[in-house]
Amino acid sequence: MPRARKAGVASADQFSANLQSESRKRKRVETEDADAQGQRSDKRTKETNGVTHQAGLSSKSSLGKRKVDVVAADHLEVDQEVDGPIPSLKEEEAFRQRRSPKNKNKVQKDQDAPEPSTTAHRTPSKTGRRPSGRGRKVKAEEEEEEEDVLDDSESIEDVGKSKPKSRRPRKNRTTQAGNKNEESDDPDTGPTPKRKRKTAAEREADRLAAMVPLAARATNLRMFVGAHTSIAKGVENAVTNCVHIGGNAFACFLKSQRKWDNPPLADTNRDAFKSALLEHKYDGTQHIVPHGSYLVNLATEDEAKSAQSYATFIDDLRRCEALGIRYYNFHPGGAGQSPFNEAVARLAGNLNRALAETKTVVPLLENMAGHGTLIGGRFGDLRDVIDLIKPEFRARIGVCIDTCHSFAAGYDLRSPEAFAATMKEFDETVGLKYLKALHLNDSKAPLGSHRDLHQNIGLGFLGLRAFHNVMNFPAFEGLPLILETPCERPDPSDPKGKKTIDDKNVWATEIKLLESLIGMDVQSETFKSLEKDLADKGRKEREAMQKQFDKKVEEQKKKAAKLEKGQTSLRDMFGKKAVKAGATNVKKKGNKKKVKGEESEVEDESSELSDVSS
Repeated sequence: MPRARKAGVASADQFSANLQSESRKRKRVETEDADAQGQRSDKRTKETNGVTHQAGLSSKSSLGKRKVDVVAADHLEVDQEVDGPIPSLKEEEAFRQRRSPKNKNKVQKDQDAPEPSTTAHRTPSKTGRRPSGRGRKVKAEEEEEEEDVLDDSESIEDVGKSKPKSRRPRKNRTTQAGNKNEESDDPDTGPTPKRKRKTAAEREADRLAAMVPLAARATNLRMFVGAHTSIAKGVENAVTNCVHIGGNAFACFLKSQRKWDNPPLADTNRDAFKSALLEHKYDGTQHIVPHGSYLVNLATEDEAKSAQSYATFIDDLRRCEALGIRYYNFHPGGAGQSPFNEAVARLAGNLNRALAETKTVVPLLENMAGHGTLIGGRFGDLRDVIDLIKPEFRARIGVCIDTCHSFAAGYDLRSPEAFAATMKEFDETVGLKYLKALHLNDSKAPLGSHRDLHQNIGLGFLGLRAFHNVMNFPAFEGLPLILETPCERPDPSDPKGKKTIDDKNVWATEIKLLESLIGMDVQSETFKSLEKDLADKGRKEREAMQKQFDKKVEEQKKKAAKLEKGQTSLRDMFGKKAVKAGATNVKKKGNKKKVKGEESEVEDESSELSDVSS
């Protein structure tokens, strides 16, 4: 062979050898990478599965490595450093069939357990069992395994590459209320911000602002006008709250009026209350009228409730004496299902007992609107209670007249003549000497409605003229005149507008209005203008209430007429039977007196039936 040709053959052989060497190196690197990956996975699960490196044909990494060897055997010489024997194409095909999802659970018992996947977060499951509650995950694993089984036509470069796994995007967890994203930065979908609390400086500023009088107190007046003030954070605050509205008298609760059990009066609060009275020049024996609990009913026949009522009542009387207060106003209570006169007797008995256990305090019976079986709807009820008070205690009992209650009960106060007639009836029935205080309230309900609905001065059915009569009546001079008119308005800090706050300007304004009526000429333009403006302001509400009241009266008339018709029918029916029975007796015995007697008994029975039905 010529040297040139020989050199060409040598160059070709050298090129082929280099190509084979580079292929083997590339294959060795890929095999080592696959082995390293498999060894890392084997190290985690070797103790659990007892799987050796030689028998790892079922894992993804081993399968990929074996596939490299098979493809390389068709084209290149197999490197001796490859681990394990190289399977034939038939063996590889049989392996793929065994690893398919359909035959996954049909692995022969004599074969080794398959190695786990090289994915770090996955662990092998037992052959033939499907983990409960993981159906979706198992199905995903089967799909991934099908994708990992490569076709024989794939190239070596494609085998060495692993597909990155894609996870399903996690859905944001939602709350049950509103289905809002918990981690959302959107202020509209985020949680409602908490209301900011006031700082100590802000609270102190509010306290100082509350101490600044809304109106100056009038001096040298014959009438002492005030309102029912709050005792929040201490009973002594009732005094400063009265100063704040410019009042010369006030009412207050001595404890919570809506529960039975209350802590005792602390000595510090008692001393602070007395000091405030001296500082602001209020007379505890003349200008203050505490109000009793709404729970108290001294007329009830229930023994347990009677005991609770008396315990609360006597506790309030003792607090009055500890604070230097003389008058104490309370509601007389109701008869319930018991006879009215018996309820009056029970009330008087409890008052006698309480007066015997105290020394100076004077309980005041408040007249009521006359609803249901409440005591005090008529002036005669108050007289009956006072008549049952023991003579030695009668100087320590009194009455408080509420203008709204009186009007609702049927006592007119609007014109000078009507007012004079009402006060004359009170004096003749009860006696003006027992009158110790008044509650000044206009009425939302018409005259005789028996509805206890307080209204602001001049806006209700009483009107400004009625209060001009009150403020110029000589018998009321020196008495505490207490406003109980509504003063609530919507809370501006509440976006829903459901909460209300007290607007003390209402009472401050009404106190000055009432004081200005003393000596005012009702024919003056000033009075007429005030009266008209207030009447116009409350006209719409008065008209609505009048319409409602008229409708109710009409329904009551129809009901009464229907009831009277039924009673007449019953009397007629029983009367015919009586006459028939009487005629029979006359025929048999000829006793006319007996017939008349039976007729009278029938009439009595019908009247009793009438009482029951009514």
